[in-house]
Amino acid sequence: MPLNTRDKSYVYDIITYCEEIIDITGNENHQSFLKNRIKRLAIERLIEIVGEAANHLSKEFLEKNEDIPWAKIIGLRNKLAHDYGEILTDRIWLIATKSIPELLVHIKSKNLL
Repeated sequence: MPLNTRDKSYVYDIITYCEEIIDITGNENHQSFLKNRIKRLAIERLIEIVGEAANHLSKEFLEKNEDIPWAKIIGLRNKLAHDYGEILTDRIWLIATKSIPELLVHIKSKNLL
């Protein structure tokens, strides 16, 4: 079943911002990331946008693609948006350098666009 236009748009956003995160972190290591406040904030914002796009996907799409941890992606978005005083930079680094690339590969392997 082909994606509806709305879901397709949100999947496109998720792919685009995952690629942006990977691009920004590509020349970084953990220590340089910790020292670069602007990049940290940019990555946090991009992860938040990925979660926001996931939050707008249709229930049917989420159910059809339940092998992707949508609840965790959306939950992280909510944490970043509402619990900003408790954001752990080490966790953001791991998400940006491990989870986001894995998510991107997984989504692309499913040919969702």
